[in-house]
Amino acid sequence: MGIAEVNSTAIKALAGEIGFDKVGIIGPEHTNGPPWTRSVLVLAMATLDPAFDHEMYIEYDGRRRWHKFVYTILEAQGARLAHALREEGLRAESLTFEDSFGCIDLRVAAVQAGLGVRGLNEVVVTPKYGPRVRFTALFTDAELARDHPLQDYYCVNCTRCWGACPTGAIGPRGFDRSRCIAEFAPTPEMAERQREMLTFPTPATRLQCRACLDSCPVGERQGVFYFDVIP
Repeated sequence: MGIAEVNSTAIKALAGEIGFDKVGIIGPEHTNGPPWTRSVLVLAMATLDPAFDHEMYIEYDGRRRWHKFVYTILEAQGARLAHALREEGLRAESLTFEDSFGCIDLRVAAVQAGLGVRGLNEVVVTPKYGPRVRFTALFTDAELARDHPLQDYYCVNCTRCWGACPTGAIGPRGFDRSRCIAEFAPTPEMAERQREMLTFPTPATRLQCRACLDSCPVGERQGVFYFDVIP
């Protein structure tokens, strides 16, 4: 797997071969990546099947660890892309989700890279997949052509996610994170609400709420699970 000429088009094509569905490129501004970074690849993978949002929790000795299938795929594909770029003589480092918040706000980066726009529920809504997409990033010293934010907005005349949210976390006043049962670090009260309202396939596995994502009409309706959840 090689690149005949190192440029944004070639690198995006390589990312597609590795398994990413969309790629955008921004500069290092407003990120906290390696000091040698000259370009940041924002990498997206469609998550049309709810299985991507199964979470595994392991708790012992007072410590909770969680794992989500989609992040393992994103990290693995990001590492493969970074390795391929290093084979071409570039410096490249992919994002790990242990340090992602300290390095980059992926939602802001995805909007800056032209991959989508912020929806009413604060997630990124993409033209092709709607909000059913997850992101990662890769830092490189290659000087690549930048992408630009989209000029579209998809939520002007739609409030479907308001009615789909089981706790009323989305409404005319915006998004209230304290009421969202998809919260990763819940308060004891929210944890109890999650136990009451969410699906637990096993005692250690939780299906994260994605009612607002699945209710969104934006994007192609593809995948058997997506057809099942869209009325």
